[in-house]
Amino acid sequence: MIPAGFDYLRPATIAEALELASLDENATYLAGGHALLPERKLRRAGPSTLIDLGRIGELRRIEILEDPAPPQPDGSRGPGRVVRIGAMTTSAEIEYSPDIARYTPLLAEAAAVISDPLIRNRATLGGSLAEADPQGDWPAVVLAAGATVHLRSRDGDRAVPAREFFTADSEGHGTGFTALRPGELLTAVTVPAVGARTRSTYLKRMHPASGHAMIGVAVAATFDTGETCRECRIAITGTATIATRAVRAEDRLTGSRVTPDTIEAAAGAANNGIAFTGDAFGSGAYLAELLPVYVSRALSRIASGGTRQ
Repeated sequence: MIPAGFDYLRPATIAEALELASLDENATYLAGGHALLPERKLRRAGPSTLIDLGRIGELRRIEILEDPAPPQPDGSRGPGRVVRIGAMTTSAEIEYSPDIARYTPLLAEAAAVISDPLIRNRATLGGSLAEADPQGDWPAVVLAAGATVHLRSRDGDRAVPAREFFTADSEGHGTGFTALRPGELLTAVTVPAVGARTRSTYLKRMHPASGHAMIGVAVAATFDTGETCRECRIAITGTATIATRAVRAEDRLTGSRVTPDTIEAAAGAANNGIAFTGDAFGSGAYLAELLPVYVSRALSRIASGGTRQ
C-alpha cells in the first residue's frame, strides 16, 4: 500500500537534526525503521516529517572510554572503562564487535538472538530503546547491564540511567513511554565494562514469526573471591508493558552463593511486582507460569559460568 504523504529530511550532523526537528512538532527521527515504516505503509496516523539519521557518522560508533565514575562505597572503582555505543549502531555491529565481546559480553550474546540476520543488519540500538517495545530485547539487556542512556536537545545533554529511562504513563500503564522529552534525540548508550568476576547471560522465548521476545531474561551478576554474589541485576521483557527489574529475585541472590536452593528461591520470587499483560500469543497467566522457569534457567547458566567462562 502507498503510504500517506510526508516530508523526508536527511541531516548530516546531530545539530542539523535537532534544528530540523524544532521546525515541526510532528516530526520524528528515523533510525532502522522496523517499527515506523510498517506503520506508514498501513497509512495509520503518523509524523508529517521523517528525519533520517543514517548519514550522521557520530551516531554509529563503538568506543572504549575511561570510566569517569567516582569510587564506590566499598572503595572500588570497577574495571575503569565504559563502552560507548552510538544510537545508530546496528544489532549486527554489536554482535560482531570484538570490543563488545571483550568488555560487555552480555550485549554480544543478546544481539546474536535478536530476530534474524536481515533485521539485525538494519535495526539499531537507539531505535529499539526509543521505541521501548514491551517485547523488545534491548530494553531488558541495558537494564541488566547497568547502562546509561544519553540524550541531546538544543538546550544541552542529559544522561539517564536505564532504570529510569523506561516509564509508564500517568496512570501506571501503557507501552512505549520513555524519559525522552520533546525535541530530544537519543545519541548513545554507555555500558560499564565488566570485570573477570562478572557473569552474564540472556535467555528468551522467541516468537517464531516476529522474532520478538515472548519472554526474555537478562542477568548480570558479580561475585567476590568466595563465589558469593555481591551484586545482581535481573531484567525481564515480554511480560508487562515495559521492561523491568525483578528486584525481589535479585534480593534473594545478593549476598548468597548461587546454589540450586537460591536459584529456586529467586525464581519463585521473580513474579513479585510484575503486572503480567499477555497477548494473543500468550496470556498473562501463561507468562506468569513461564517466567520462573526462564529465570531459573538463566541463573543456572550464571552458576555454570554465564558468558564469562
